[in-house]
Amino acid sequence: MSCSCFSAKATTAIMAEPNPTKHVNYNLGMVLGVDDFTQEFAYLSGRDQWLARDLIGYGTVRGLRVGLEVDVTKGPRIAVESGVAVSPRGQLICVPEAQCAYLNDWVEQHSAELAASSPLLDSVRLSVVLCYRDCPTDNVPIAGEPCRSEDQLVAASRLTDDFCLEFRLVAPNQREENAVRDFVAWLKQIDVSDEVGSSTPLDQVLDAIRAAAAEWLSSPPSSPPSSPPGDFMFGSPPGFIHIRPEDVCDYMRAAFRVWVTELRPKWIARWHGCAATHFETDDKSEEDCVMLAEVTVPIVAESPGSFIVADEPAVEVDESRRPFVVHLRMLQEWLMCGCACSGHAVSPAGSSPPDFVILPDEPPVDGPPAEEVVPVDLFLAPQPVGITRVDSSLTLGSDDQLVVVDTTNDAVIVTLPQTPGNTGRALIVKHISGANACTVVRDGSDSIDGKKQVSLTAVNRFIHLVADEKTSTWYVIGND
Repeated sequence: MSCSCFSAKATTAIMAEPNPTKHVNYNLGMVLGVDDFTQEFAYLSGRDQWLARDLIGYGTVRGLRVGLEVDVTKGPRIAVESGVAVSPRGQLICVPEAQCAYLNDWVEQHSAELAASSPLLDSVRLSVVLCYRDCPTDNVPIAGEPCRSEDQLVAASRLTDDFCLEFRLVAPNQREENAVRDFVAWLKQIDVSDEVGSSTPLDQVLDAIRAAAAEWLSSPPSSPPSSPPGDFMFGSPPGFIHIRPEDVCDYMRAAFRVWVTELRPKWIARWHGCAATHFETDDKSEEDCVMLAEVTVPIVAESPGSFIVADEPAVEVDESRRPFVVHLRMLQEWLMCGCACSGHAVSPAGSSPPDFVILPDEPPVDGPPAEEVVPVDLFLAPQPVGITRVDSSLTLGSDDQLVVVDTTNDAVIVTLPQTPGNTGRALIVKHISGANACTVVRDGSDSIDGKKQVSLTAVNRFIHLVADEKTSTWYVIGND
């Protein structure tokens, strides 16, 4: 038996909860009863939820893709694929099979509510919300009393982990998820450059972080500040803040220490686990639910106080605000192998023409434009770059990253390694001195953006390349 649903409103049983910080201390001679078993389960379950929520986070773990389908008879419907999520409370929620709900049914059931909010609505924005609940099952006989009916002489012997999907007019409060995004976005605006003499003193950077969140830090715990939704780090980092690349690690360690010790406790919204904290205006039931998507539904009045889904424009599904959790193995692989960590950005659009010449001896090879290559962010992976110094022709090896060329004595030809086995690898070749020619050539059947070779015609000119085995091409993603 299942009590799962995709309905207009979730219902959750309300009962007194045992203290999850206590567990049974059994002594010889004690008789264990229902309360003891309930308490022991609450302790073990509570620690699992505490671990998941405080150390991992919450959101979609896998699957649960939200899509739009159209039934020729019943109209548009929202479909949610099977999958797993972690609720803000730390509960694992499993949706074992795909679910769907018809938008016309929901709009018809809530026409009075929509009319009350505004009779002139032409669309409504709904949140697709997944909640945890348990389902009583496996009834067994229990001892009864005189004059009790037959259905009162059985009780559920099991509680099955279950779920409920629903549409909501008001999105769930995902304060910590929004704060995480805002905090990281604020940090990424800090200027990281080796062109400054020294980094801004660390205490000034930390003070700037606290100043950006001051309205939250200075507010009484019972009432959050009046601020735009999702705004946690007000403004941008002050223009005087600069960090040298070699100091990034120390500064980020200190910034995240402020997050852990000062900011996260303000924004976590917890009723369970250790040191739970929340605002009085928060809704406790939302700790059991997580948002999957937001759906914009065009509606039209069918009659006074009654709405239906309009044919135009199309229903839109937006998953951009959905919280999700990337598993540890994926993060491990990304950390070790996920990118070519060159640390160099793509030349901005509209910059001056490069002082290098691509020799027109082969037709172009089709491939993605250079703008699609994303530079590595220094906050994510600041890495030392290996430098190879040459004054004579050579073929580059597997460890070369930055090649600086001196042509004082003779012209130098730098031959790139073949692309097979090097997809995603980045290389930079720079002509640093000498009046002779510096030429970068491909090996075998490869090409350099469709050409055989590139000539760096002046001192201090460089070319930044990334390999693509699939098209046998070294793409030029930056130059000067």
